[in-house]
Amino acid sequence: MSEAFTTAIILLTTFLLFTHYIQKGLGGMSAPLRQFGMFLLTKAAGPATDMFQEKEGSGAKTWMQTGVFWLILAGIGGFLSAWHNYDPSGLDSLSNIGWGYDDGSALAYFNEVAMTTAIFAILLGGALVAHSRTTGSPLASEANASMIAMAWTGQALLGLVLCTLDHWDWITYGATQMALYGLVSALLVMSLLVNSLITLGNRGKSPVSVPSWFMLLGLLALLFSRVGTAFGELLGWTGTVWVADIMASGWVPLALMFAVGYHVLSHVTGQPIWSGSLTKGSMFLLFITIPPFFLAESSHADSFTQSIGAILVTLGLFPVFAAATNMVATIRGNAGAVIDSPGATAAAAGALLLPLFALLGYFTGLNVMVGDGSMANAAETVNSSFLYVIGGLFALAALFHSYPLVAGKSLTGSAGAASWLLIAGGLLSTVLFLMSDWSENALIEAGVEDTSTGLSGFALTGAFAFYGVVIGFIIAGNCVVKTLLFGNVQAASTGNASDISVYNMVEGTTSIRELFGRGVGVDTTLVIGESEEDAVGGSTVITVSSELHNDEVDEFPMNFDEDLVTLTKWLCGRGTTTAQFFAWADVDDSGEIDLFEFSNALSVADIADLPPWDIEKIVGVMDINSDGKINLPELDIALLNIRNKLGIEFIPYEDEVVEEAEAEEVDEAEEMAEDTTEAPSKSNLKKMKKAELVDLAKSMDLDSSGTKADLIERITQA
Repeated sequence: MSEAFTTAIILLTTFLLFTHYIQKGLGGMSAPLRQFGMFLLTKAAGPATDMFQEKEGSGAKTWMQTGVFWLILAGIGGFLSAWHNYDPSGLDSLSNIGWGYDDGSALAYFNEVAMTTAIFAILLGGALVAHSRTTGSPLASEANASMIAMAWTGQALLGLVLCTLDHWDWITYGATQMALYGLVSALLVMSLLVNSLITLGNRGKSPVSVPSWFMLLGLLALLFSRVGTAFGELLGWTGTVWVADIMASGWVPLALMFAVGYHVLSHVTGQPIWSGSLTKGSMFLLFITIPPFFLAESSHADSFTQSIGAILVTLGLFPVFAAATNMVATIRGNAGAVIDSPGATAAAAGALLLPLFALLGYFTGLNVMVGDGSMANAAETVNSSFLYVIGGLFALAALFHSYPLVAGKSLTGSAGAASWLLIAGGLLSTVLFLMSDWSENALIEAGVEDTSTGLSGFALTGAFAFYGVVIGFIIAGNCVVKTLLFGNVQAASTGNASDISVYNMVEGTTSIRELFGRGVGVDTTLVIGESEEDAVGGSTVITVSSELHNDEVDEFPMNFDEDLVTLTKWLCGRGTTTAQFFAWADVDDSGEIDLFEFSNALSVADIADLPPWDIEKIVGVMDINSDGKINLPELDIALLNIRNKLGIEFIPYEDEVVEEAEAEEVDEAEEMAEDTTEAPSKSNLKKMKKAELVDLAKSMDLDSSGTKADLIERITQA
């Protein structure tokens, strides 16, 4: 197992470097790498990406839709497996269509693959929605994300087919084939990671959100797992394969569950995540410990390695309990909103039940990993229930909350019934299956030869209870279809619409982009200062206190783009209003300034001649609605903020260019002043424009400075 320690050291170093550069950036390399990444996402794939839409949110939507396909397959397969445990011959009638297996292990493997694929796809889609909302922009390439979703489903189906053909001895699926399969999967994950990182760059100076952190680290873990599995299989490094399996089966699903759970519960309740310390603790400990699920036998390792593994499994309980506690505490201020939201109900139930399943996995899994393996059947039940119940609940949270957001449709269907059926059916079936396993172990220890007779009742009622899980999954799929086809059209997902009506800011600083990431919309009422009145009419009041949440929300420095500051000074020095500049820059009179128009305006004004990627960055700072363009309110907000924070004075300026009609009036006034020896009356002077008075004063060799009243007084006295 020495290769396990080597792999762990490489893994830890990779994660440390990754987190460092995520926070600090890559300096001058950021722009070239961004361009190269966009090339890989959009051009390198060839015409395949052209088959998919670049519409905002389409990538996350495709992932969740493909996940629903696998979810229903996994539900049906899970019921068949439960029924087979009760009656091994009950499905023999299907042999005429090719049904055949020995002890049900093939069906169990299919269920694991299908359910793993389902929760990964759905949770990833939900995490991408949270990622887009908190960064304030759509994915760098929505089409590529959709293409990878379909490719991921394809490679999962191919893996099942290869295993079947190998079982029938039609092909040999050995270490080389497994390594190649792992590398192909790693390339797909790499594409997702690059897409997410480029999107992250659009957040400006805002800190990386909690859902984004969990998603990015989860994708990195999956990438490392696929590469580690490939090289481990080729080189025969069992320790590396063991570490890779832990990452794929433990780190990745838990990270995505936490990403979805934090986003859904915080958004529905309208409250910030309760504790930043627990968030950071759960994030740090998750990726340095061993989660208590899908633990494999380690009898081939030495005693020291087994001891380290047991300690890490014990420590693996802490991030689970920390995250669950944090999510439950987040909803305590607005539990009514959770009950009213099927997605939040599912997420809250998942957070409440996760510690229970973790404890069950800990005691049964340790028996398999470092014990005598007598509880292997119970450990298998716990692992399967973890996927179906906990994974299923967080998957439903993403489908019922995040999918309507990204689809721009209202949730339609019996979503609440699906959540409660999964909770009741999943929990009851798990208890019954575990009672059957423990009873079987007791009977075996007592020397009973035929244990099936006394356990048939547990198996039958457990299979019946599992109906709730299957029906819940089917109803969830039906809700997704109904939402897509018949849901009422609502506002877009990435930052403008909100179910939060009132947001109370007590102290500290924030940004508009960060507010959008917390669920605030353009119609949300911002209350500056402490509010003593409770919200009425179903509104939600969020209290952000720097004393309570300072460890979770970073302070935002007063750091503005230099070119925007230069533009602000240029406009203020000329006395040009934002509206005047906008009308001048908007060449096509579309009411919006695109990247080309903004770049041309800066260049013509001799402010800056910037490359496209820098222009995109500057526009992204001002682009509140994330449409890739600037409207007048966005430009006015950005420039006014710079003026106020930096104290730039606006100097009024009268245009030197006078319209033709006005010029004629000025000429007439000059002629009147020259032809007459008497100055105009005070009443006539008041009717004249300031430009006319200035010219008249100059013609009389008078001081032309000051206000209009000063000029009238000076001319009258002369």
